[in-house]
Amino acid sequence: MIDRFPIPWPQCLLLLIAAATLTVFYPAQGMQGAAPPAAASKPEAGPAWHLSSLLQQSWQFYKGRFLVDGAHVVSNTYGGTISEGQSYALLKALWMNEPATFQKIWQWTRLNLKRPHDHLLGWRWGDGEFGTSKGLMELDNAADADQDIAYALLLAGRQWNRPDYTRDGLNIVKDLWRLNVQLLDGRYYLIPGTWEGFKEEYLTLDPSYLAPYVYREFARADVANAAGWTQLADDSYDVLEACTNLTRPKLPPNWCAVKWQEDHQGSRIIFSDRQGDGSRDFSYDAFRVYWRMAMDARLSPVPGRDRAKAYLKNHPFLLDYWRQHATMPEGFTAQGLPRTQETSGFAMGPVLVLNHFQQPAQDGALYQQLLAPHYHAEGYWFNDYNDFLHSVIWLHLYALSLKPA
Repeated sequence: MIDRFPIPWPQCLLLLIAAATLTVFYPAQGMQGAAPPAAASKPEAGPAWHLSSLLQQSWQFYKGRFLVDGAHVVSNTYGGTISEGQSYALLKALWMNEPATFQKIWQWTRLNLKRPHDHLLGWRWGDGEFGTSKGLMELDNAADADQDIAYALLLAGRQWNRPDYTRDGLNIVKDLWRLNVQLLDGRYYLIPGTWEGFKEEYLTLDPSYLAPYVYREFARADVANAAGWTQLADDSYDVLEACTNLTRPKLPPNWCAVKWQEDHQGSRIIFSDRQGDGSRDFSYDAFRVYWRMAMDARLSPVPGRDRAKAYLKNHPFLLDYWRQHATMPEGFTAQGLPRTQETSGFAMGPVLVLNHFQQPAQDGALYQQLLAPHYHAEGYWFNDYNDFLHSVIWLHLYALSLKPA
């Protein structure tokens, strides 16, 4: 997986040790190449595929397998807890209407991840395993996690009449605006985090962080910056489109950037290679673009909703690839070549989303082809140890379960 932040060498060494340990216990290709289970539970094909039951069953597995003490997720990639994992756990607890679970997750997150001088969250906490120290290890935040956590808190405050959640969410929103939003030549951009390297030779962007429906919710809560949040929501569509158009298959890359000043080449949006090999690929970051655009197509008002739908309809590469090859590899290069030849579940959620906005009556039948053969009756797809794979699939399915606002 592409590292979210460039990491100083001592910590990089610790991560390499962790990765090596994980490789011993968990085969490296397990999440892509696992054989379909012999006794898989398969939802019915067609419209009656019981999506709500599938979401509930897989959520129950997630709680039992990945939530340590019911409060925090241990990442199989980093060997500790990252704020992104906490954000997904909070969103799921909210959407599955489990206030007690939500409260426990948020209490742990606030206690262990909150930065000392603002309300943002450090992105990585070590649990003492694999040679890592116990406690907050990375003070820089990850904007996607913080925005999803703030969004979950604001919705939870309203849903369960918890003014404390509303207050906590608003505090994060205000610091996100102050520290993670950049105005450049009349357009707003979301910076991936507080690490200064994101603002050096160019302004680094992560397309999979862009969530207009979240910024519209922030505009409701943060009255002082409401106009700015609304503009960020509107600007995000153009930024996402420009980043997507950098690649030959018109797939969003993991990372892109905006130049500080326009030059003779014209376009301000360029690739970012600071994150290393695979930065230009469609893979472990970019998978989430389709979940967020599907959410936006359900939750944002017109014309934002229509722009999200247009994005999903106008970039069908993944769906076309599935129809032609009946397989889905683990991402694609910027030239449109498969990153591997092995089957992967990560891009299957995006394929379902793309299909839904073309022919929704086929959702259940396509699920049967794509994911049902890899679903285990206990409540997981492919394997039982990759929390990120589980969440990527689950979040795309949840977006499909929503009714238009």
